[in-house]
Amino acid sequence: MSNIKLTKSADIRLFIPVFLLKKLAKHRLTDGLYPVSLGITQANNNYKLQQEYNHSHSLIYCLSGAGKLHYLGKERIIERGDLVIINANTPFTFTLNKTKDSINKISHGDKQLSSRDSKAVDNIVYWINFTGTLAQDFAERLLMKMDSGVAHVGVLNNIVSDFDHLLALGARGYTATNVIHAVHILQQALSFLALQLRLTMFNNSSSFDLEAVEALMRNSLHQELSLDTLAHYSQLSKFHFAKKFKELTDSSPIQHFINMKIQHACSQLDNSDIAIKDIASGLGYSDPYYFSRLFKKLVGISPKQYRDSRHSS
Repeated sequence: MSNIKLTKSADIRLFIPVFLLKKLAKHRLTDGLYPVSLGITQANNNYKLQQEYNHSHSLIYCLSGAGKLHYLGKERIIERGDLVIINANTPFTFTLNKTKDSINKISHGDKQLSSRDSKAVDNIVYWINFTGTLAQDFAERLLMKMDSGVAHVGVLNNIVSDFDHLLALGARGYTATNVIHAVHILQQALSFLALQLRLTMFNNSSSFDLEAVEALMRNSLHQELSLDTLAHYSQLSKFHFAKKFKELTDSSPIQHFINMKIQHACSQLDNSDIAIKDIASGLGYSDPYYFSRLFKKLVGISPKQYRDSRHSS
């Protein structure tokens, strides 16, 4: 069980029982990633999360208010919309202080809350400790886009909803179905946060507009696009354009463009009776046999087999 210490009581603290942790660590549907403990605080006074060495990873999400994080010999200010990820077996202290002058409005569930109007919600912080065979992989996916474990993601209503569902586990009970569902909500939340961090990083970067590049690709499905053309459109060198694009999409620009063509071909095969050679021609492939080989390489079956399978399960 986590050795996290709280000097002030939180609204909710949920510690997964030891008997259940043992089951989670062995079950094939949960052993990859599962929560060890979690909670939410809406404290007005000084509040502290502190741990010496913890075998699980830690996540802190500041929904409102501000606090100080002491971590890796540094003191960092954590504010509304900030996310913190801390590796296992790494000491840290997070102190949340009452904010007096904040006028920021936040969305929590279906309610609009203002810290000026309601002192009871000056600070809202979620925290989760998680572990599992894939915990380090999930943590690294987040940390690679963070500054020493800290990043700003903003107020994300779907993440708030996910955390609230996790906290509701205590009320729903520790049945196998409830726990497995909670585990996959946690995986969903961490995956979304990794995506959000990546999008935020590129939105803050200079002169690279992924949406504009993808719009150009969608409008050019009928022809070829070279790396030179795409890089010139983004006003970057080929090297820097390709590097930035792959960091965001996990794919090279040309492969991404080809994938978009094949996705469009699938849509036409599903929703029309256009001849395969005409679909190929409309996507800039003059050789229908080359198109069929490319389609099979990416989809796993030929265009004809794909079309024939549309009425079968």
